[in-house]
Amino acid sequence: MKKTIAILLLSCLLFNCGQNKVTEKKNATEKPTQNFMTFRLVDNKLIEYDIDTLKNFNEITEILDKIDCSKEYALFKLETDKKIYKIQPLQFCYDIFDYKLREVLYINTDSITVNHEMKLPIDSLKVTLKNHLLNPNDNKNFPSKGEKKLISINVDGTKDIAETKKLLLKIIEGINELDNKPNFGFMFENRGIIPKPIYE
Repeated sequence: MKKTIAILLLSCLLFNCGQNKVTEKKNATEKPTQNFMTFRLVDNKLIEYDIDTLKNFNEITEILDKIDCSKEYALFKLETDKKIYKIQPLQFCYDIFDYKLREVLYINTDSITVNHEMKLPIDSLKVTLKNHLLNPNDNKNFPSKGEKKLISINVDGTKDIAETKKLLLKIIEGINELDNKPNFGFMFENRGIIPKPIYE
């Protein structure tokens, strides 16, 4: 079953080069950087936001709502003691994008939702990420090799931004432990799971 949402032109979604690559700085004292990029128009500017300067997850989604993604994209910087991560999430614009329910993995601080309805505990995160991104057992609840792979993040807006950082780092750790790292896209959204369409 397919759902339709309004977003930027994504015919080449998740096939951009350079995703999940680690770039070592020339200066040995600087931290290495790992980028997580979704599809973008090359002429559009990347506007960087340091997650540590934000109050909560709501401020992330407010940035995404306000930025004109026909001209610019948001790039969120997440820094630890050893490494810097930069995430360019999918942004919602004008065109139409079809996807299957199983292509979106919904993650919040307490639980995971697979294929729109299947609820899993957050402590199953690493196994679920492997199934969603690689699907080694050809499980019909997860995307197949040729299908899109999206990871939707949602955090309670009343919680401090530290909760968002903690969740993102858990997800990145799980992704980096995979033998293969397929193309995928992050989504930051606060509207929750999009309801199924009602058919007559």
